[in-house]
Parts: sequence; C-alpha cells; structure tokens
Amino acid sequence: MRAKRVVLVGGLLLAAVLGIGGGYYAGELTKPPYPVASGVPAPLGGVTASPSTAPLPQKTPKPNGYEALFADDLKFHWQTYDVEMPDQPSVRLRMRVPIGWKESVTNKGEINVTDPRGVRWIRLATVYPIKLSPKQKRDQLIPGLKANVSYENTLKLLGQSDDSITGTDGQSRRVSVLRYSYIPKDWTRPVIVQYVNTPGQDGANVEMSVTGLPQDQKALDRIAEEAAASVTPQD
Repeated sequence: MRAKRVVLVGGLLLAAVLGIGGGYYAGELTKPPYPVASGVPAPLGGVTASPSTAPLPQKTPKPNGYEALFADDLKFHWQTYDVEMPDQPSVRLRMRVPIGWKESVTNKGEINVTDPRGVRWIRLATVYPIKLSPKQKRDQLIPGLKANVSYENTLKLLGQSDDSITGTDGQSRRVSVLRYSYIPKDWTRPVIVQYVNTPGQDGANVEMSVTGLPQDQKALDRIAEEAAASVTPQD
C-alpha cells in the first residue's frame, strides 16, 4: 500500500544545513514562492564556524512589529497534499490546517502551508523507509541542532515530550515533540517539531514543524495539535 512508504529521514534535514539543494533543517525550509515579510529566515542552520574562528556574539532579538495570532481566532479545514519525492512513489497526505493559509510544494516534495502575512508556517515532509520511532527521530534531531545552528543565532531548547494521542480517526498515534527557538535574523523564531507515528505504521512516518512569532505561542500550540492529530496517509 502506498501509505506504508511515508517517513522522514534525517539526511534530508542535514542536507539543508550543509547547503545541499535548499531543503530544510528541523522546521526551516526554503522560502515560499511568493513574497514574504522582511525577517523571514533562510533555511535554519548553516555550516558552523571553523574551530580557529571565534564565534560571533549571540544575537539579541528585536521586536517584530506584528500583531499576535490568537488561538481562538483560528478556523481549520481539511486539505489533501500529493507529495512526490525523487525515486519514490507519490504519497497523498490529508491534514487539518488553518483556513486562509497558502499551500506550496517544493521541488523536494516538502509541503509548505503559510499564513497570508508569510511569517508563520507549517512544514511537512515525507520519504522512505520507515526505520525509527518518533522518540528516536526526536532524539536524533537534538545533537544535530546543537552542532549545526550557529552560536550567534541563540539556539534555546525549550522542551520535549512523548505522548500517545487520539487522532481525528479515533485511533491512537504516537507523537514526539521538540520545542526550540533561535534568532535567524532579527526576530526570535519559536519552532515546534513533531514526529508522528500514524495508525498502521511501524515507526515515525510523518515529520512536521510549526514556526511563528513569540506572541503566537498559544496559536502555534493549537496548530501543532490539530496537525498531529489529523495528518493521515491516504491509500
């Protein structure tokens, strides 16, 4: 079945850090294909400075000037995405996302769902094969972040969790979460990374991230919860 071929591979994330082909690392993909506001970061990470080079001072965040996104104002609807990865069969994913957010698919098959202002987004990616549990995927991500996010970008690991939740299909699914923040340019960017094991799969078969602004935190939490509970591979 086609749904059995959905998973996330850490190599895709690492490729962006090394500057290979533009992908993403732990929640920061290439920019959407339409204009976005100043301050939206390029792919998270970048090659770290060599040992002989003194690190730049850590950044101090500046105000971003945007009104907060409020959780109670969000309305969601179902969207279906056809994802095609190189040398892999296409995969169809269904997920609940905020109404009014724009969708695009990158040349690597990653899904971008971006708010109308271009400053908040959901990232979703699928590849093959399924090898690790959600917790193993999350634990694998942490040292990569520490090694590859530049010192001056002020990486802060804010928390992690492992839960079994009930999806919108009424079945149990496992979700491992990592929360962190960093300052890619002027603003602090909170990020929620989630590894999801949907019913019928042997391990983590979906990885997603939700990124926004510090004043959006409750809204970002709600978006992440809706996405984790609803994302489902279609036959």
